[in-house]
Amino acid sequence: MSKSNTILYLDGVSVSFDGFRAINNLSLVLDKGEMRAIIGPNGAGKTTMMDIVTGKTRPDAGEVFFNGEIDLTKHDEAEIAMMGIGRKFQKPTVFESHTIEDNLMLALMARARSSRHCSIVARPRKCGRSTTSSASSGLATSATNSPPI
Repeated sequence: MSKSNTILYLDGVSVSFDGFRAINNLSLVLDKGEMRAIIGPNGAGKTTMMDIVTGKTRPDAGEVFFNGEIDLTKHDEAEIAMMGIGRKFQKPTVFESHTIEDNLMLALMARARSSRHCSIVARPRKCGRSTTSSASSGLATSATNSPPI
C-alpha cells in the first residue's frame, strides 16, 4: 500500500492489552476526500482503532500516518488534536448552564478559529466553512463573524 495521497493510512496495526489482542494486523487506507464508516460488534476493535489514531493508545506494531507523511505514532494526543484529528463521543457534551443556541455558537466559533485544521470526518467538506442546515445557517453566519470570547 502507498501512503502518498492518503488522509489516513494504517498498515499492519496490532495492539494487545494484558495478553488480549484487541487489534490484529489492521490495515485501512482513506484517500483524501473519501469517507468511510467503521462498523462492527462490541469488542471488534473500533474504539481501540480510534484511540490509536487519536494518540490515546500506542500500537504494538504497524504504521499510522496522517496526510501521507505524518507518523501519528510519534505524536501525543494534544499534538494530534492540533493537526485537526479528533473524535466525538456518543454522550453529548454541552455546557448545561447555557442555552442550546449558546452551545451551538460556542462550537461554531471554535470550529471557525481552527479552520486551518481539518478533521478526518470534515475532509469531504470545505474546511472552515459551515455546512449547516438552513434552519441554523443564520446562527453559523453570526458565530463565524462574532468576535472571540
